[in-house]
Amino acid sequence: MAKRGETREVILKAATKVFFENGYEKTSVKMILEEADIVTGSFYHFFPSKEILFEAVVEEFLKDYSLRVKTILEDDTLSIEQIIDGFFNEFAKSTETYFEVLQADKLHWTLKSALHDMTIESMINPLAHALLRLLKEGSIKSLIDAEPETLSRILIKGSEAIIQSHDGKNRKNTSAKKIRETLIQYWKRIIEF
Repeated sequence: MAKRGETREVILKAATKVFFENGYEKTSVKMILEEADIVTGSFYHFFPSKEILFEAVVEEFLKDYSLRVKTILEDDTLSIEQIIDGFFNEFAKSTETYFEVLQADKLHWTLKSALHDMTIESMINPLAHALLRLLKEGSIKSLIDAEPETLSRILIKGSEAIIQSHDGKNRKNTSAKKIRETLIQYWKRIIEF
């Protein structure tokens, strides 16, 4: 018999698989139970509802995303251009998964807002540390009078706005290369490199 923590992980793993295959709306608790090979009571012991389970799945997704971004930002061999590329690639991948696979656009706005804020906050400190390193090395120079954490927030929020402005129909008409060029132009207005 699986231990308490193992059962929760089995449910999360099964739910992730089923949500990714079917999306939120088309996934039922019964489908998750069958995939996890558990009884209803075990499910509801850990997750009071499908929505709460979905939140847990998305939190795990965000942890993975945050770890990938943090790995890029903490790599002291990367130039600022490579950091921008890594940030853009991870952001684009996670956005696609978040909206197309998980169908997060169908979630209640309060949940989407909370998940969005968690994602942004997870990037602030790693980017601030990368900026501090690059500032100390002389690889970049801040064009505004702000601490690395503030610079990080400005760069992330602005990058997010640029990437999101090219979502959906606009993305089809704009190449990844053009979005990257726009990001670099934006970053160069905040930091010199």
